[in-house]
Amino acid sequence: MGFLPTAKSKRWSFWIPVYALVLWLLLILNRFVLLDNDFSPLLLARYAALALGASIVVNGFGWLGAQLVWLITTAGILAGLGFMMAYTYREMSGWEDLAGFLMFVMFALGGFAAGLLAEGIFWLIRHRRRRKL
Repeated sequence: MGFLPTAKSKRWSFWIPVYALVLWLLLILNRFVLLDNDFSPLLLARYAALALGASIVVNGFGWLGAQLVWLITTAGILAGLGFMMAYTYREMSGWEDLAGFLMFVMFALGGFAAGLLAEGIFWLIRHRRRRKL
């Protein structure tokens, strides 16, 4: 994963706002463009807080050196965004936004959990190899 900064690099401080901005733009694209809902400054602020919080957690783990957590969580977030946007076009009698958001949250949290599990397994493998040497 050569495109990611190294652990405890100052470049992570650049990644956090960029990651949050991209995620925020994708969330508001779904809500206000694809779902064609009325503009709401309060909802914009909530999506900004969600995007910033997710970005701090994901990139914080990357800063600590847990690149598998960053990679798998980002994949989960992207999959969740894809499913959220796909649910936009289903006829669910007004429940499209809730179902889509729940899919986003499930995939994001599932990706985070899978990333933590993968990082834990990777750490155990490295630790056992060091002990045998």
